[in-house]
Amino acid sequence: MNLAVIKFSALGDIAESLPVLRAFKQTPTIITSPLGKALLQDEFDDFMILSNKKALTLAKLIWKIRKQKFDWLIDLQNNDRSRLIDYLSNASRIANHDTIVLTQNINTILYEIAQKTSLVNPLDTTFVSKERSYIVLNCGSSPKWASKRLPAHKWHEISALLYERFHLPFILTGDASEKEYVEEILKSIVGEKKSVAGKTTLQDLKKILSEAFLTVSTDSGPMHLSAVQKTPTIGLFGPTNWIKAAPYGSWSTAVYDTHFYANATPPMKSLMEHDHYFDHISIDQALVTLSAYLV
Repeated sequence: MNLAVIKFSALGDIAESLPVLRAFKQTPTIITSPLGKALLQDEFDDFMILSNKKALTLAKLIWKIRKQKFDWLIDLQNNDRSRLIDYLSNASRIANHDTIVLTQNINTILYEIAQKTSLVNPLDTTFVSKERSYIVLNCGSSPKWASKRLPAHKWHEISALLYERFHLPFILTGDASEKEYVEEILKSIVGEKKSVAGKTTLQDLKKILSEAFLTVSTDSGPMHLSAVQKTPTIGLFGPTNWIKAAPYGSWSTAVYDTHFYANATPPMKSLMEHDHYFDHISIDQALVTLSAYLV
């Protein structure tokens, strides 16, 4: 039995798929982007890479897939490009999702797809307490999604509460495009602190998040990567859907401003417009929710 899994997209989308990828009873070939390989190469060995979105590049990838004659092709991407790959793959069987329910968490959807193969174990929900090492604050988001960024005074408030509660140093993370913003936020953080924004590879970031005691993050790739590493994670949501995109695991939780969203209904599509999404957001209840994991 040889099987392959398709998963492209951004860092968070690929990170979200990790619990499912790890659940397969045999190691699959991963059909992904260069970003996906950079993130997954410490856990998987066999990759097929779509290096860009050009038609010729896609055609060459499909040809390679056809030659493999996979017994199962599991499509965790479910977009037009991946469905074309499915159709032309020459795979004996294909698992994908006909309808995506926007009120479902994406981890649930991905696992439902994988279960169609009968080749997956239950998702790993075990938890081992983390050492009291440091707390990651992932404050940034790409400039395109600046609407996800909290005002500096909220990061001051969050860090003050966490420092009083745990008295641990803070590491602020972000990519090169977020470096200037994160270093400005650093000035608002209390206690011992440093920024590694723009200074880490994906594998570096994965290790930092894995070894953290707690991560507090905007809705972003690092939030998902932290949660799938079984680090207690608090996701801060404003213009995005906290049901669909909540971080993985019982050791994680999503919070939103209950004044701005008084009806507790998330936006059905992500909003790029800036608004007062975070004016009253608080992590107090999140710390209560995760108290059993923060010992």
